[in-house]
Amino acid sequence: MKIKLSDIESGFKDKFFDIPTNSIPNRGTSFKHNSIHCTLSSFTFQNNRYGLNGYINVTIVHECVRCLDSFESKISLPLEITLESNNAEESPESESENVIKFSNSMDEIDIGFFIADFIELEKPMNPLCKSGCSGLCSACGVNKNKTSCDCRFDKGYEIWDKLKDLEIK
Repeated sequence: MKIKLSDIESGFKDKFFDIPTNSIPNRGTSFKHNSIHCTLSSFTFQNNRYGLNGYINVTIVHECVRCLDSFESKISLPLEITLESNNAEESPESESENVIKFSNSMDEIDIGFFIADFIELEKPMNPLCKSGCSGLCSACGVNKNKTSCDCRFDKGYEIWDKLKDLEIK
């Protein structure tokens, strides 16, 4: 997503951006819709330093780690980015991860990689369709959330017991 530097310098408040999902770097995220909704405001810190604040709203499609069913989650996350000219004086914020350096000769600034990173970092590491997900049967593979199976396990039976019979040379 590219924003004109002249627009940032002149300032805007609560400007709506409809960002195509194929215009940001692919981080492996599956989106329900073909666009990400973003509302941003710009402001000036001091000469050659600007800020972008706002929110990203998007619906992500996950795969449950227990039952492998797809499910959706809506994400609304805050976005704060500092834009700093290469000519700007060094500041404590310059060391921050949310600082984009730009050259005064640039017309546009691309913040697409930041948006992709913010979304990717918001995703859960082990997504579950619901907290009580029963998962798949380890014997027959049926989704236990949808149907029950007749598989019975003896006490002390472990799915990995057959590995104990292997001879290792």
